[in-house]
Amino acid sequence: MRKSSIAAVAAIVGALLVGTAILSAGVQAADDPVKVRKEGFDGNKKAMGAIKKILEDGADLGGAAAPAQSLASFAKQVPGLFPAGSDKGDTKAKPAIWTSPADFTAKAQAFETESAKLVQVIASGEKAAVQKQFGAVGGTCKACHDAYRAE
Repeated sequence: MRKSSIAAVAAIVGALLVGTAILSAGVQAADDPVKVRKEGFDGNKKAMGAIKKILEDGADLGGAAAPAQSLASFAKQVPGLFPAGSDKGDTKAKPAIWTSPADFTAKAQAFETESAKLVQVIASGEKAAVQKQFGAVGGTCKACHDAYRAE
């Protein structure tokens, strides 16, 4: 195996372990939504990084399946991670999340939809299609961050 392939596999395994821990924490730590969402979004960042590395290194696209699935699984949880009153504490969430719930939910649903598509496109093995869909997922992240995340 090439060094880049080994590094990509290591990144994927790490993203999987983080993703599994995040999903478990989400179930067990529902009383602390700020902590759960911070851990979840950190896991998303790592999963996106793992997929990006695979695309850049030309590694086997099959290795991107697990990080993509982690994104898709977490995306389903996003709207529920911002209950009323969770705007206090160490959070970068803007108050607009709670004053514009329909728009926030629409943006979260776009992330969920595009993440699910990414899982499907990765299964096709077509690199150009994966790159395009990866960009679409990133676009949903950016749209929500621009509107609802403080710097």
